[in-house]
Amino acid sequence: MHTNVPNDILSGFTVAVIALPLALAFGVASGLGAEAGMWAAICGGILVGLFGGSNTGVSGPTGPKVVQLAAIIAATKLATGEPDVVFAMSMVFLSGLICIALALMKIGRFIYYTPYSVVSGFMCGIGVIIILLEIPPMLGFATPNSVIGAIKQIPFDIMHEKPHALIVSLATFFTILLWPRVTKKQWLPAPLLGLIVGTSIAHGFGFEDIEFIGSMPVGLPHLYIPDFSRFGDMIGGAFALAGLCIFDSLLTCLVADNMTGERHNSDREIFGQGIANIGCGLVGGVTTATATMRTVANI
Repeated sequence: MHTNVPNDILSGFTVAVIALPLALAFGVASGLGAEAGMWAAICGGILVGLFGGSNTGVSGPTGPKVVQLAAIIAATKLATGEPDVVFAMSMVFLSGLICIALALMKIGRFIYYTPYSVVSGFMCGIGVIIILLEIPPMLGFATPNSVIGAIKQIPFDIMHEKPHALIVSLATFFTILLWPRVTKKQWLPAPLLGLIVGTSIAHGFGFEDIEFIGSMPVGLPHLYIPDFSRFGDMIGGAFALAGLCIFDSLLTCLVADNMTGERHNSDREIFGQGIANIGCGLVGGVTTATATMRTVANI
């Protein structure tokens, strides 16, 4: 048990400040809303912190997992066009059970056989997907349902971009990009400052023609009881979610090990992720994994 309580509190506060805007953004990108990202950050932070296998890892919604879940949600929408939330949460819950089963089978050791070129290709591919999917919202249009849809939509969006949305997007982007270059202060993370600057511009100049996240729910979350009546339809997606969760989490743990000189427990980390994803499936959070940026900030 660590005894440096003041530093632990400061580190926890810093990571929470970084995690909040990212969690809200990932929730929106998933198609389930900002609150889904918030609950995922809470489940990941608390449950993996208690049951995980890394002393420095911080869990919550991540870019790769959100891209994957968004594709699943887009492909399983109800006839009304709304997300099938119960189906999605049941799949997230099931992915947590799969993670626990794989942890008990002790498959974590195989992460050490992964070539670095695979890691590089994986991260670059996910980065490109996120960029393509976020260009339309940056220009003031809805997020497309697929990468191909985004590529087809981008030329039209560029020709008909909404100036106010573009101003807010660019102000936020350049704040996040340039803030670490102009100051070494760690007490105000770039993502938080970007959130403050972009929101201030939107409200300060009265940009009412752009979409806002809206009000966040208060109190306890809605409880989703898993429904496995369509087990055959969700098992493939659940395995995919679990597989990426394990891969994403253990790669981040390797990064943390290289920075700290410690060695994480892979199987325990997978078990912790399973518990966290079960929690997300129950309270309506997007799926979680160990997050590289938040882990590095914690270290």
